[in-house]
Amino acid sequence: MRNILDDVTYSATKAYSYRGGILDSSTIISLTESSDLDELVTKLKATAYDTSVSRLDAPYSARQIEKACYEHVSDIHSNLMKTSPGGELLAAYYLKHIARNLKIILKGKALGKSDLDMEDYVDLYTEELIGRRDLLVKVMTADNLQDSVDSLSGSEFSKDITTALKIYNENPQINIFDVYIDRAYHTQLVETYSGLNSGLPFTEPLSDKLRPIISHYIDSYNVVSVLRAKQWNFDLDQIKEILIQPTFDITYKKLINMSLTDDVETAIKMLENTPYRKFIPTSFDNIADTISQLDSNIKKFEYTKFNNVFVWHAFTELVALALIRVKEFEAANIATIAFGVENNIETKTIQENLTN
Repeated sequence: MRNILDDVTYSATKAYSYRGGILDSSTIISLTESSDLDELVTKLKATAYDTSVSRLDAPYSARQIEKACYEHVSDIHSNLMKTSPGGELLAAYYLKHIARNLKIILKGKALGKSDLDMEDYVDLYTEELIGRRDLLVKVMTADNLQDSVDSLSGSEFSKDITTALKIYNENPQINIFDVYIDRAYHTQLVETYSGLNSGLPFTEPLSDKLRPIISHYIDSYNVVSVLRAKQWNFDLDQIKEILIQPTFDITYKKLINMSLTDDVETAIKMLENTPYRKFIPTSFDNIADTISQLDSNIKKFEYTKFNNVFVWHAFTELVALALIRVKEFEAANIATIAFGVENNIETKTIQENLTN
């Protein structure tokens, strides 16, 4: 009979096999040098993305290619969560794909977009892999925004999106849906994490092993959420409502003190005595750009952090989660390349906008 240690080894080995398909820097550079999308797709067919991009029909679009790449990541994600110890955490992390689609649909509904308008941007394939396609179809085909929100009743997102709709009806800013969908997703992630255990006596709890990754996700979410909430003039009670607990390296008290500052710049500077000091931008000329730069700095650090898992935490429960995150960065890079090639952006500029 297999035990959890066998499962860890099997899952990690499977993750390492997928890691073998990660594109090296020379391949990425070659992709950026594509003269058009036909050439880009031809090059991608010689990589691990072959199956996904081969489903595309010409003429190609950057959006098609982006969807195909994320479908490739979803395939890997769904496979790993079936075999990994702590697979329930990978399942909670998979909600990120549903969250991405919900943001598109609900903001589209708020703007009066039709199902047809949103069709190219919503990827139901990811939901099909876990048997939740019907949920997204109901949300997308509902007659109006209220009906879309009502169709989520009983789901992990229902409570937070209902709150978002209430706020939206009082102050119609569509970004509020992003805020509360992100909150719902991160709440599920931390609640699942908090319920993990090793399943074996005298072994380190699984939650302790996964802490380096989960703490980073939750702390980063809280920090960026506070800054964006201040930018959008949320009051203290509203900011408290979107914060996730338990906190980790950035304490709840620190987050509240950041919320109480007079401006975003002062709030950011309060990170100087925390592990997040290395992410503080050098310029504060434009607040929106400053927050985006801080978020970008965090993501660049993530890329390195998750790649290092394969070196320093080989054959542990961290490997599957790290592999998925690295593949997400890769898919995002290909999407950036596709957009650049489609719009005839200079190769050097495309390369400068890639993560790592």
